[in-house]
Amino acid sequence: MEKAEENLISIEAPKTDFEKFLDIKNNKRIFFSGKFGIGKTFFLQKFFKEHEDKYDTYHLFPVRYQITTNESIVDLLKYDILVELLKNHPEAFSEKKIDGITGWVDLFSAFLRETGLIGKFLRSIGGAGGDALAAYPDPLFQLLGKLGRPLKELASINKKFREFKKEYTSKDKLTIERFFSKVEEDPYAVATDYLSYLLRVKIAEQRGDQKKSVLILDDFDRIDPDHIFRIFNVLSAHMEGDEDNKFGFDRIIIVGDVKNIQNVFRYRYGDGAEFSGYFDKFFTVEPYIFNNDKAIAERIPLLIKQIQYGEPELRDALDNNGIVQYLMREVLGRAFEIKLMSVRQLYKPINNIFPEVRKGSYIKDSSTDGRNQFINIGIKMLIAMYGEDDFLVVLRKIRDKSSPSDVEASRYYKEYANSMLKRIVPPGINSTIWLEKYQIKRDSNGNIYPSGDTEENARFFYDTLVEYVEQKKYEKQSMYDYEK
Repeated sequence: MEKAEENLISIEAPKTDFEKFLDIKNNKRIFFSGKFGIGKTFFLQKFFKEHEDKYDTYHLFPVRYQITTNESIVDLLKYDILVELLKNHPEAFSEKKIDGITGWVDLFSAFLRETGLIGKFLRSIGGAGGDALAAYPDPLFQLLGKLGRPLKELASINKKFREFKKEYTSKDKLTIERFFSKVEEDPYAVATDYLSYLLRVKIAEQRGDQKKSVLILDDFDRIDPDHIFRIFNVLSAHMEGDEDNKFGFDRIIIVGDVKNIQNVFRYRYGDGAEFSGYFDKFFTVEPYIFNNDKAIAERIPLLIKQIQYGEPELRDALDNNGIVQYLMREVLGRAFEIKLMSVRQLYKPINNIFPEVRKGSYIKDSSTDGRNQFINIGIKMLIAMYGEDDFLVVLRKIRDKSSPSDVEASRYYKEYANSMLKRIVPPGINSTIWLEKYQIKRDSNGNIYPSGDTEENARFFYDTLVEYVEQKKYEKQSMYDYEK
């Protein structure tokens, strides 16, 4: 999510609290809850990166599975864990025990078993000699394509299989045949699928005695409601009572928003459905509620300064207390206070140059109020982050919760509101409009005079901003562009 080191949000405040929660004895299952886009994934990635000496982490995103009714969620989960295992521990299957290729033979046999190919493969060894593997080109590469994994990861796994094939052709065929025969007769492999058994063994090996193994199932906020409970129901089959977690993980962390999942649950099963009885199997102690609001709020001004732009004239407007900077800081700060701004939204213009701020977005013109141009650019950026309809909803909710602010803010409220009102009030001597409870007049010199107490009233500023956006005054409309 981050573009540069200065854009990182501190995790110091929740880090110690979460570490204590994670270390609670027998806290095997954790539901890590927080509002969508608030930085849950960023926090977990940074936290476990800083604690690699204590935790062996497998971070998965089930939203990638592209689930259909005919596919097995458990199989997809196994293959995804395997990719993480190979990515984090490429040496896990490279032990030199039987002619140097036991690990990859073990892994390959597991895939052949699960795809129904093992019998045919074993028969082909007897008749096809060293070319037996040629009939099965890169099965792991094909199977993992379902997961939406980055091509770089798949190419790495594919390379390992090519190495395995090359080494196989130079080794004793009878040794390999004996190994596969042993696999076929393994009673444990009959009782449970061989890949699950293999994963459990390999995960335990890599964890060792000094670490805890952690499986993170992330982004449940982004999974289609029809699939959320399908995945939950599969997971619940492996999360009953005090039994060990699937694949022997010491901790399983499911990441989402408890409130959102509860709303989806009641929509799907009705208001009378008992959510807590269904949901409590997904955590051992209680849901962990992630809160890093203070650090995020403090970072908003700096993050706005990092917004990418192509128009040189916007440098000062986006810096410190520049016009665009202050407008976005005011609106986004207020929106964040009432849970209507996510960190994910804020990072969009930091990681990408929006069309609204490309070169040519600001035009120097003596007949045009420069302040209004900057206000318009700020509004366009906010609309790009939210969408016009949602942005108006956010503005109205901020307005309804507004209250008098400090003296510095009141000066900005007045200056910004008066600039916008110049485009809202029709031209002409003593023209007048009503804006909510305020009567707004324009005198013969073009000056704007609102009635009522507006000096320290945020409500007046947001009433004006809502009207300005509703009338699309941030766009160039010649017949209504009263300023000109």
